[in-house]
Amino acid sequence: MPQDREITAPELVTALTEAVSPLLRHAAGVFSGNQVPFSQASLLTQLHELGAPQRMSALAHRNEVVPRTVTTLVDGLERRGLVQRTPDPEDRRAVLVEITEKGAALMREIEWGRQALADELVNGLTPAERVEFARLLTKLRTVSENDKECPE
Repeated sequence: MPQDREITAPELVTALTEAVSPLLRHAAGVFSGNQVPFSQASLLTQLHELGAPQRMSALAHRNEVVPRTVTTLVDGLERRGLVQRTPDPEDRRAVLVEITEKGAALMREIEWGRQALADELVNGLTPAERVEFARLLTKLRTVSENDKECPE
């Protein structure tokens, strides 16, 4: 992109999309190779990032879906051996979902590739540019999250 003119919002979004596409394609390829649909992959990634068993109801709330939707997603992940349900020791009526070793291994494979691609992506940035890039991404995420909370 030329430095001597103002960059439009669509141009910035296109540049960002092109920059992160290899990361997304890698994860999609690993999930696809393991026959994990996108909706289930998203939930598995979330469970992995949260790092602890989660109540089904909390997952439904977090994803702004009805509990039945989470049940369907967990059913699919459970059939693949990627998650397991356990009773919640604090509430017999509640069920916890946790990632299995097989699910964790799949996520490690994705993270390994993502790390290599991320290193390649930001390799040309100075430490100061990385800090500024992180600041700008946080700002974009905050704006996006605020927009989600505002009713239209």
